[in-house]
Amino acid sequence: MQRSLSHIAQIIKLNGERVTRTYTAEVVNHIEQGKNKSHSAVGIEFDLTFYGMDQDGLLNFKMEVRKRFLLNEKFSIIRKVDKAQKIALKVASVNDILELKVDKSFKLNKIVNTKEIRQKWKEVKIDLLEEYPDLLKMTSDFDWQLQEDNIQQVFLEDNFYQFFFSNIFYQEFEDKKLIEQSKVTANALGNIDIPILEQKKISKQDIGFTKVTITSDAEMDIDHKKFPLAKLNGFLGKLPTTPGEKHTLDFEYKGTYKVKPKFGLVTQGKLNYSFEVKDLYKKTTTITFNLEKDE
Repeated sequence: MQRSLSHIAQIIKLNGERVTRTYTAEVVNHIEQGKNKSHSAVGIEFDLTFYGMDQDGLLNFKMEVRKRFLLNEKFSIIRKVDKAQKIALKVASVNDILELKVDKSFKLNKIVNTKEIRQKWKEVKIDLLEEYPDLLKMTSDFDWQLQEDNIQQVFLEDNFYQFFFSNIFYQEFEDKKLIEQSKVTANALGNIDIPILEQKKISKQDIGFTKVTITSDAEMDIDHKKFPLAKLNGFLGKLPTTPGEKHTLDFEYKGTYKVKPKFGLVTQGKLNYSFEVKDLYKKTTTITFNLEKDE
């Protein structure tokens, strides 16, 4: 039974059990540029363990990947990977174990085990360069990303982690009141990052407030001081445009969380967003995750 939301603020409390929970997730990217189309998809199975609160009020979590695999367009596992896919899987393995600090709202605050990540990367880098000496520039770029001054930004602006760590707990949800959050969409077009402003609200709930759907929309934050207008113009200039033509960048964004407030858990999440220069370029990203053992 559904009902309209009252004016009373609804607050969802985060589950505080010190247990391990298993999730599966998929991240899919689809690019259309003229007649050319490309598709990439990765599936992940991982454990998330809560270890309690620190003295600053931040929550300690550990995320450990059990399996990581690539998927084809029919969402079957790719058994025989090519060179680029093999490299991608090796590089991604440096993130197999993450120790995390999370706010009580379940928003990612920082990565703790950065030294261990860099050590794992050193080992992966040696293996990669032994097999593929032509990857020197790529590995140098990754060296830069994993420096202590840069690594936090890399993870905090990662599209998957931003969505998974939902920032919905202990927030006051009221009718017509939206929860706003500034985010950066990484690699929105090519390697260009675009700031966005996301808004969340409760869109459905049952009468007992035991099953809740939270939806999110967003718009590009064109007033953000880091909005990359020059880079976007440069990107557009590389597309097959005709002098004098005017083109706009269209953005669509829709996210959904399925929540069980009684247990303080998000059981499912799905995000779909796209950036499009009409008739010239479109990149669509879909992120999903599921709690494998529901309460």
